Amino acid sequence: MNQLEYVSVVASAVHEELESWARNLLREAGIETTEVYGQFPPEGSVASHIVLFPYRISSGDSHLAQPKRETSLLGPRAQNLRSGSIPPAWLTIGKSLTQCIQEQFPKMEKGPFRGRPHPAPSIKKLPRPLGHWYRSQADTGKENSWLTEIQGLKFARLPSLTWVSGVSLKMQYLIVVGEGARGTSDRKAPVAIQALSVLNAGAQLQRILDVRIPAMPFDPLIPSYLEAVAQCLEEEDAEALQKSIQSLGKKSIMGVTLLPGSNLSNSDFTGLMQALQRPLQPTLNLSVQLQLGGGPRFEPGINVDLNTDAKDRDSY
Repeated sequence: MNQLEYVSVVASAVHEELESWARNLLREAGIETTEVYGQFPPEGSVASHIVLFPYRISSGDSHLAQPKRETSLLGPRAQNLRSGSIPPAWLTIGKSLTQCIQEQFPKMEKGPFRGRPHPAPSIKKLPRPLGHWYRSQADTGKENSWLTEIQGLKFARLPSLTWVSGVSLKMQYLIVVGEGARGTSDRKAPVAIQALSVLNAGAQLQRILDVRIPAMPFDPLIPSYLEAVAQCLEEEDAEALQKSIQSLGKKSIMGVTLLPGSNLSNSDFTGLMQALQRPLQPTLNLSVQLQLGGGPRFEPGINVDLNTDAKDRDSY
């Protein structure tokens, strides 16, 4: 699954969870006979129903002017990151990779970069698990090649692990109630009044939807490389890394913010009703805002300085 497929799957899961949220609220309020749809049902439906109609999808309010960013997960600074968009497992992975590079990779012995990890160490000088991993790669001659072979000698390239900033989506909904043709005469109030009042109150009382989402996509080479790294660490550090490796492919729960009310103007509302060819009737307007937290980028680097302070950026 690539990043765009991931966005599609997560957006669909959020929509389905919003439908379930509405059904559960109506059930708790004793209005379980009202059906909930994600699109308008065919004309002539006789049962009372609610339509959660997504009429606009835009960038989240806080991401309108923010450019794409990459954050290094290697080095001392990465261990102190306080970003809610980066899962803890990836911070642990960055810490383990940093430790492995510092302790297991050969260092430069001469020149102005003396003491830094060698940008292209001989595979023979690497720990056996890492050396075996690099030997299993082929020298493709391209920039993303993990192995460089020169006159029969094989050289490894340092790993680079960065976190690419994600996207923020705002999905705006118009909730419309369709009155049934039968079974409504004994109600004390129209279905629209009952249902929309319940959903409005629920939107204010329950501001977060818990949506189960698939694991975010990542380079398929990462698990095997991390397994080799784990074999080079002390037992306690290796166990922490193994737990992170096992969590990479698991589904997780994402909190989605529910925003009651909207900036839908009267003219926008009227135009929307005309476009849908629906009569003016009681409606409820709300939106959900979700943060798709980007993902990891794992690739061979040229050089990495693990000793930079908070004022400098890691260099590759």
